[in-house]
Amino acid sequence: MLPTNSAEEPEKQRSLKPSDPLFITQKGGPYSPNTLQEHMALMLRGWAGIEKASSHSGRRSVITNVIHKQKKSVKVAQKIAGHVNPSTTLIYEEPPEEQISDALKSL
Repeated sequence: MLPTNSAEEPEKQRSLKPSDPLFITQKGGPYSPNTLQEHMALMLRGWAGIEKASSHSGRRSVITNVIHKQKKSVKVAQKIAGHVNPSTTLIYEEPPEEQISDALKSL
């Protein structure tokens, strides 16, 4: 049950359901996925100064970190990402350019 202030009538109280939208527009409806992507990209670019940011940047960063910096298996990353097909997660196993350069310098 959502908390209410004392002036609110009991019939205006409502329980949240798992199907309820996480973000509500000023008009009271759910945001469209495209609008949320645009807002996220604007925040990452404007507030965090990440020029080529997208709504997927954070997700990609976490999965890549798990595989490359934490040295966890792709199977672990797959579970974290919620991918059904492991081939979807294999995309994140691609080594960063700096690792390729370092490997070539060591030859």
